Amino acid sequence: MVKVLVVGSGGRENGLGWIIGQDNAVTEVLYAPGNAGTEEGKSKNLIYMGKPFNAVKKENFPDLLRIIEKEGIDMVVVGPEDPLNDGIVDDLNENGYKSVIGPTRAATALEADKFFSFNVMQKQDIPQAEGIKCYSTSEAEAAIRKMATDKGVVIKARGLTAGKGVTVCDSEQQALEEILKHSKSYGPEVLISERLFGEEYSMFAISDGENVKIIDMMFQDHKPLLNGDHGPNTGGMGAYGPAMVSNSSFSNEALRKKTEEYMSKVVRQMKAEGREYKGFLYAGMMLTKKGPRVIEFNARFGDPECQPAMMMLNGGMYGALDNTLKGDLDKVKFDYKIGAALCAVLASNGYPGDYSKGLLIGGLQEASELEGIKIFHAGTSRDPQGRTITSGGRVLGVTAYSEEGIHAAQERAYEALRIIDQASTRLNNRKIFIYRDDIGEKEMERAA
Repeated sequence: MVKVLVVGSGGRENGLGWIIGQDNAVTEVLYAPGNAGTEEGKSKNLIYMGKPFNAVKKENFPDLLRIIEKEGIDMVVVGPEDPLNDGIVDDLNENGYKSVIGPTRAATALEADKFFSFNVMQKQDIPQAEGIKCYSTSEAEAAIRKMATDKGVVIKARGLTAGKGVTVCDSEQQALEEILKHSKSYGPEVLISERLFGEEYSMFAISDGENVKIIDMMFQDHKPLLNGDHGPNTGGMGAYGPAMVSNSSFSNEALRKKTEEYMSKVVRQMKAEGREYKGFLYAGMMLTKKGPRVIEFNARFGDPECQPAMMMLNGGMYGALDNTLKGDLDKVKFDYKIGAALCAVLASNGYPGDYSKGLLIGGLQEASELEGIKIFHAGTSRDPQGRTITSGGRVLGVTAYSEEGIHAAQERAYEALRIIDQASTRLNNRKIFIYRDDIGEKEMERAA
């Protein structure tokens, strides 16, 4: 009997728990805190002292160890970045519990500190955007004047921002106006970066501290709120994979190998710095005219890219994670499905600004019965009557798989999404969701 605890409540955590639960060795998947959709099959939300236990919060770390011992948890998988940066892995390790998938607080600096990450890549000659580290708004303004070109410049917050701390500016003037708002929201320490142009893609890997094992396909995220990549940045409005990103100099296979090389270099550098990196590793990349460059490394899987990635795996993931903990990463072999998967996010109307919570969600059962559909929950909870309601900005990741490829996956996802959207509108007598309806279009344009 194997019991796995997944820390977190988002769509990424729902996706991880879902694929882990498909391994025959796993008898139960617990979520802390989970959401309205993480109680199905082998899975349930962890209840402690009569209420859902939120293992994401640092003040709850001491209770987490007691729960692990009481429940007989064989493995803890940490999904989001905040508890990693707060030292959840360190806390468990220092108290004798080593079966944790996730980097230590020191290693999480690869994501949590843009200055540190910038330095790591420089030391390993990993291609990235040119940048200037700034510790005050006045330094940032001077850097903008130096770095900005007629193609613009990019402002990156130094610390964690839930994927929203990057401001892409079209001009020097816009950047000088934005830096004041940016500093107010995320603090004065920023990385002023060269603006890169090209095709973005993401790749995932697992590291045992010395080596990496990649999920051997590329995924494409859609950060802007509106169709055509317009509007404000969000945590992600949809994703699909495999993405067939390439140009005249780099094939898809070459890009995957090059990205794997960069990930391996980073893991080696982290060990050399005394920050051994164990856990999930995410590479946000851009294929420019000069070749692939790293936009960012994250200390966890991307969200919503994780959802279609998990849909593309055959079998579970527990065995791979177990081998990683044992130092047997070379034995890990992922088995992939043919075809493609696509995730379209239903977000609360008003996101990423102010939005209402506690609104009824309809159509879930009907949508989930469609072929190839898996609805991953993120910002959902249950009301006193047990009904599913909204509780966050990004509410659902409506995800479809089709062995026929991206076009069929897109059709399935949007058929399910519209069922939920229309049913929820009827229940609430108003439109409660927003979404992009162009997820996957880039891929189909490439194939045309």
